[in-house]
Amino acid sequence: MPPVTCDPRSPRDTHPRARCSIRVGLYQRWPTLRESDHLQTYVASQPGWYIALRGSDYASGGTLKRPGLQRILAAARSGDIDVLVVNHLYSLSRKTQHLAFVLSELTSQGVRVVSAADPALDTETAHGLFLVRVVTAVAEIEQTGAVADRRDRRRHEQRSGDESPLAG
Repeated sequence: MPPVTCDPRSPRDTHPRARCSIRVGLYQRWPTLRESDHLQTYVASQPGWYIALRGSDYASGGTLKRPGLQRILAAARSGDIDVLVVNHLYSLSRKTQHLAFVLSELTSQGVRVVSAADPALDTETAHGLFLVRVVTAVAEIEQTGAVADRRDRRRHEQRSGDESPLAG
């Protein structure tokens, strides 16, 4: 008997032979072989989960214009995946507004989002949703700090370029 697709958010049947196929999308930004192996191992450890779609991009996390990410979002909209597994949430975006948009888009389509590196970051639970929001806020703070650091460094370099030690 072929497995039956079910809602990954609903409790599973208690009958030991009841099977449930959960269609998983994997997404990686700047993928590595080690990360790919980790994601595949994570999915294999979850009963009934199978990889239905893989998406990856070699692009900045500061933009949503990434073909692999757009393919994942399209699959969520068309109901082709039940769960999205990423290694870290910042793979989806480093900007809070973008990450909030992507998470909203996925969860509004009934797609659960899970971090393989930190399974507590799981949109299925209230605790996980809280942690996701904290992590996105921290990512935004880090991004803002990095931008400020680069701006300050450029200003310092411009000022020190004007004051050459060889000038008389």
